[in-house]
Amino acid sequence: MVGNMDRLHNQVVVFVVSSTGEGDPPENFEEFWSTLHDQPLENMTYALLGLGDSNYTEHGGFPNKLRDFLDDSGAKSFYEYQLADDQVGLELVVEPWIEGLWEPLAQTLCNQDNFHPSLQLDLALLDKLANLDIDRNLPKSKQMFQFKFSEDDFECSFPDGVDKFILPFAAGTLEKSTVLNKTCLAEKSDKTKETFEIELKTADSYGPGDSFGVLCQNSEKEVWDLLDRLKVTEIAHKQYTLTPDASVKPRLLPKHVLLHCSPYYALKYTLDVRSLPKKALLSYLAECCGNEKEGDCLRYLASKEGSKDLNDLIYSRSLTLLEILSLFPSCSPPFCSLLQHLPRLTPRYYSVSRISEQGVKFVFNHVTNIRAGVGEVPAVHGVCSSWLRELDEGNCVFVYRRKNTSFKPIVGGGGMVMIGAGTGVAPFLGFLDHLAKSAVKTRAVLITGNRYKELDSIYLRSLLNITLTILYNLI
Repeated sequence: MVGNMDRLHNQVVVFVVSSTGEGDPPENFEEFWSTLHDQPLENMTYALLGLGDSNYTEHGGFPNKLRDFLDDSGAKSFYEYQLADDQVGLELVVEPWIEGLWEPLAQTLCNQDNFHPSLQLDLALLDKLANLDIDRNLPKSKQMFQFKFSEDDFECSFPDGVDKFILPFAAGTLEKSTVLNKTCLAEKSDKTKETFEIELKTADSYGPGDSFGVLCQNSEKEVWDLLDRLKVTEIAHKQYTLTPDASVKPRLLPKHVLLHCSPYYALKYTLDVRSLPKKALLSYLAECCGNEKEGDCLRYLASKEGSKDLNDLIYSRSLTLLEILSLFPSCSPPFCSLLQHLPRLTPRYYSVSRISEQGVKFVFNHVTNIRAGVGEVPAVHGVCSSWLRELDEGNCVFVYRRKNTSFKPIVGGGGMVMIGAGTGVAPFLGFLDHLAKSAVKTRAVLITGNRYKELDSIYLRSLLNITLTILYNLI
């Protein structure tokens, strides 16, 4: 059975299902079948065993239909699909299928639960705590908001409410751009990163040297794992209302916390769930621990004396909030109280590489592990680069142009020297395009390089073509 029907997309599910009638679902599966159609299933992992009877025309009709639906919806199978036949004996397929299920199921569940042996408290740290006098009578954290849930779903679409936090830093208004195409410039290998170029259709006018902010989103899986850990999955889409506490000065209230929102929307679009925790958050988490030793450990880490251990345990390994909560299983903070402690999810910035007829192009590396080289900790993908990597043609991206007055191509005069390695060469393509089209002759030198000529020379042919055009114009 699935524990929570509202988050099927993020669970490991084992289906054992038969057919009725003309390949229809069994009566006790109809509600579940309907629920599946209302869920995004990209992060579901499943195994499927079908039960049928070859005496019937639609033998295995519904199990086959279910498998095709799950695969088309993006769900991933972790175990081989089998269809048992009652005419020859169900047990011939069912028994070996069940016997072989347990090992891949256990492995999949470990991966799903973000289990990692490094995410355990250091025994030496616990021994140290036993000899310390921990003050448990510290003042309680001040709650800035009063919190109330509604029975209604939160009716809002991204980026409603988020846009007002970035526009003061923008040179243009926030606009809804469209992905025209996405090209892989370099494949991932043991030696190189995966590099992509995306072309966006934009209404705003861009020039060489310009850059723009991208409103990104937190990982769907990470958001639902955190909602589950905070025990709010069943009300994830319900609207809540925050009322600022009258005793808190308005200037102290975090401006990025939406007063009308839902837990899912807040964690998906507005809050940075990857940020390193400040000591104020650790102190608050200590108040939420049911286990006294875990509470003492968090109080110690939040103290001046615990700064070195805080760095060794959390900061140097860039542990996320979800991982910190896994270190302290008795810690159960109310969702509403976390809102004032988490910073806003900031836009990510990219330089324009080239100006196209319909918009702009930009380049990015897919960051597969932001914690590479920090020891035995689970790999964590970059927030924005992983989201951008999954975009397809026609998808929407909200962007805004940033102010820029100094990073511009120099036309005429003594010319210019440009230096950029790897993806750092991308904005200079726009410079060279501009010089190639200019009537003013300009001498320009570009110094660039890459580690592996055959693997990550992402713009070699383009650079050669532009260079030949400029040389022709200079003659």
